[in-house]
Amino acid sequence: MSLSYKDVRNQSRQVWGQFGDKLWLPNAKKNAQLKYKDCRELHNSKIGKFSVLSAMGESLEANIDTLKKYRDRYEITVCDKGFGALLEHGIKADYVILCDASIPFKWLDKYVNETDGVSLMATAYANPEWTHAWKGDKYFYVNKDAIGTEVNFTPIFGDKIRIMPAGSNVSNAMVIFWTGCDEKTAANWSGYEKYLLVGYDYSWTPKGNYYAWNNPTPKRYYMHHRTMLDINGDRCFTSENLLFSAKWLMQYLTSFNLPAVNCSGRGILDCRYKRELYDELENINKDHKAMQICREWFDKIKTHTKELAEARNGFTKSREDLIYGTR
Repeated sequence: MSLSYKDVRNQSRQVWGQFGDKLWLPNAKKNAQLKYKDCRELHNSKIGKFSVLSAMGESLEANIDTLKKYRDRYEITVCDKGFGALLEHGIKADYVILCDASIPFKWLDKYVNETDGVSLMATAYANPEWTHAWKGDKYFYVNKDAIGTEVNFTPIFGDKIRIMPAGSNVSNAMVIFWTGCDEKTAANWSGYEKYLLVGYDYSWTPKGNYYAWNNPTPKRYYMHHRTMLDINGDRCFTSENLLFSAKWLMQYLTSFNLPAVNCSGRGILDCRYKRELYDELENINKDHKAMQICREWFDKIKTHTKELAEARNGFTKSREDLIYGTR
């Protein structure tokens, strides 16, 4: 499964035409009035750490006990609607990503006090009701898309905002925010050692829930555009939007060979690396000193890399002085 540049460009134009001037820019101006942190602080800040990225597919239900058992071994990023759902099942997120300009405040309202200590990564045009109510740290990002709409937001927020490749939905945005690969770089931007994906189903089963712990009707019926076989060969349903997003993420993960493992156990995301969540978390060293030692060595590398660069520059200049200084 793959997407052409034309496919992505056409979708970007359609979405901007629908929301750009009417909703996104007004929201961005309201959000820019808030106190927010510099996204550059997060660059390479996760060396030695492991990340769970939690979407809201039904497979999340099957993995919740494993997540609780090994909660001290990972940091977890969840999508906007997943924050409250995970709280209700004993998991408080470290990070929440917000991609929607019009997501109802009801998804956050009763959990506002729980946002203290939780960082929000919000799109520049996120619903201001969410961003203004959020008690934890706030970071803002803007998508660099196929039609260059990011130039409309960077003057509003300045250089603290993160400019990252555009995805196709909130689940994909979680992956992109932390990795940030594009046509110019394939580096793992945040430095997480591995990304474990749960709830990344992009589909639902005939007798299962549409979302984890939630089965909205008639949505599960009007979104049923295709009947497919999932990665286990089981029958499932999906929509054109979900199928597009699954294709997009699989192509992204494959193209940049990212350390991401699909631990959902079902669904249509047939990426290269798939494994049970239990097996992945069980193998992470539970001694936090190992993480600290890894970080210390990385910091030493940064220091010596800078010193080496300075030494090389000084040596080169000194040689130039030897030659030209006698003229």
